[in-house]
Amino acid sequence: MTSRRASRAAWLRLVAALLPALLLQGCWDEIDMTDQGYVSALGVDYVDGQYVVYTQLIQFKAIAKQKGAGPGNGNVWVGTAKGKTLLTAMGNLQRTSQFVLNMEHLKAMIVHERALPLMSDILDANNRQRASRYTTLVFGTRGPIAELLQTESFFGSSPLLSVLYNPSSQYAQSSYIRPISMQELVRFLDEEGFTAMLPSLKLDKGNWLQSDRELKVQAYDGLFAFNHRKFKRFLPLEDTEGFRWIDPSFLQYVVNTKSKEDGGDGDKQGQPNASVSITRSRPRVSMDVSDGEPHFRMEVSLEGHVVELDGNLDEQEITRQVEEAIRSEIMDTFRKGCETGVDVLLLGDKLYRDDYPFWKRLNSGREWIPKPSQLEAVVKLELIHTGKFNLS
Repeated sequence: MTSRRASRAAWLRLVAALLPALLLQGCWDEIDMTDQGYVSALGVDYVDGQYVVYTQLIQFKAIAKQKGAGPGNGNVWVGTAKGKTLLTAMGNLQRTSQFVLNMEHLKAMIVHERALPLMSDILDANNRQRASRYTTLVFGTRGPIAELLQTESFFGSSPLLSVLYNPSSQYAQSSYIRPISMQELVRFLDEEGFTAMLPSLKLDKGNWLQSDRELKVQAYDGLFAFNHRKFKRFLPLEDTEGFRWIDPSFLQYVVNTKSKEDGGDGDKQGQPNASVSITRSRPRVSMDVSDGEPHFRMEVSLEGHVVELDGNLDEQEITRQVEEAIRSEIMDTFRKGCETGVDVLLLGDKLYRDDYPFWKRLNSGREWIPKPSQLEAVVKLELIHTGKFNLS
């Protein structure tokens, strides 16, 4: 009986101790949002031996579309600071901020070309922060980062509706350059034999007007190439046209054929004669070794449909012209990559996975770059339908 009474007394004391906890508020550790500055984009440059960081903060009410507002960037703030290391530069910026800089909502990072040789250090410093997320989109640039972070939006909409924050919308309608997340970038940089491609953004003026005023918007201007965390070089858009056809995430791109007419009124000579929307691209690469060198065959299977027709072309001729145009893009991109020392079409990855000992032997003491004679490209297009056009 004595032990039972002692046990009951212990339970009563425990209950009495826990009862006051019911009176406590559930949000005792809440953070006042007005005391926080949420960084939505981070820019990194490297000038005169110092890191230069840029942070973009977006006013919360600007995240939703502003009814009746005109284009502008009045809801965006950009801060900048320097330091010997990336984290030191961030610390120097925090000294002048009027609130706590919170990185938990970081959506995009832009790295200037001058800082790309330090990409490993930048990723390491960024990922040491507790709030870092691998879903952050990563871009490179050759232009002023501060200006890229102060571009304008249409119809007074949210700054988040831009290529920097929402590149997938543009990619869905024109699959030229695929956006890349930090998770993908880290994985690609660590892949042996793989060429990692980082999209490059520029400031575009003149293509859009609002009441005769030029709008400043973000646009792609090329790719930055890396090989095993080593920065290689910048590749302009015109040198990477064939890269889109080997992208496994490809969604859509419109290809124009060219008229073969060389007489008549001359207006149609060399002009687009038909437009075909390619909605599927499936590349397949095979490899064999002869005379001690690898040789590759790339077969690209395409599906598409005619969206525009100007002149008399039958289905067979449209198919032939589109196949030849895309094959030329692939081979031109490949040859330019060979000339500049970049494996743009990722043939090294195929070699690495299919014959690692041979790949290791070829890369002994230097990086292997394919030769122009080592690739054969074959393109096959299937026109799913021709719309309202009669191609018979």
